[in-house]
Amino acid sequence: MGFLKSKLFAAILGGLMFLLTTAFLIPQGIGNVAPVEANAAAEPAHPPQIRGPSWTFFNPEMDQIVAELKMEKETMRAKAKQLAELEVRLKADRSELDEATKRIGKMQDQVNRDLFRIKDDEAANLKKLAKMYSSMEPASAAKIMRELDDAVVVKIMTLMKDAETGVILDALSKMGDLETKRAARISENLRLAVVQKAAAKS
Repeated sequence: MGFLKSKLFAAILGGLMFLLTTAFLIPQGIGNVAPVEANAAAEPAHPPQIRGPSWTFFNPEMDQIVAELKMEKETMRAKAKQLAELEVRLKADRSELDEATKRIGKMQDQVNRDLFRIKDDEAANLKKLAKMYSSMEPASAAKIMRELDDAVVVKIMTLMKDAETGVILDALSKMGDLETKRAARISENLRLAVVQKAAAKS
C-alpha cells in the first residue's frame, strides 16, 4: 500500500496514461484526414477569396453584378446615340419643312397677286361695274355681289371709294352668318389688294 501512495507510482501511472491517450488520439486524427480531403474536393473550383489584401479578393457574385452594370451602361450608351441621331434627323426634317412652308407662302402670295390683279382687258368693264354699284342702294348692290365670286367683288371694290365699299359690306353682313363671314373675308382680301396696288404704283 505504501508503494501505491508513493510519488514514483504516481509518475509511472501518469506516464502510462499519457502514452495510452496519445496512442488513442493519433489514429483518429489520421482517420479524419480523408474526409477533410473529400470535403475539399466538393468545394467549388473558384471559391471566394476573402483573405489577404483587399485588391486580391475574388467574389463571383460581385463580378456578375459588375458585368451586368457594364452591359446596362452599354445599352444606355446605344440608346443615347440613337436619340442623338433622331434629333439630327428631326432638325433636318424641320429645316426642310420650314423651307417648304416659305415656298408655299411665296406661291400663295403670287396666287393672291394674280387673283386680285386687274388685267388690262378687264379694267374698263370693272370700272363700269364699280360706277354702277356705287350709284345703287347698298342693300341692292349687296344682293348682286352676293352672287359674284369673291375675287370679282374685291376687284370691283378696289375701284370704289372706301365709303361706298363700307356700306355695301355692311349690307352684305346683315344677310346672315355666312354672309357676315364672307364680308370679313372680302374685307381682308380687299386690304391685301389695296396694299399690293399701292406697292405696284410705288
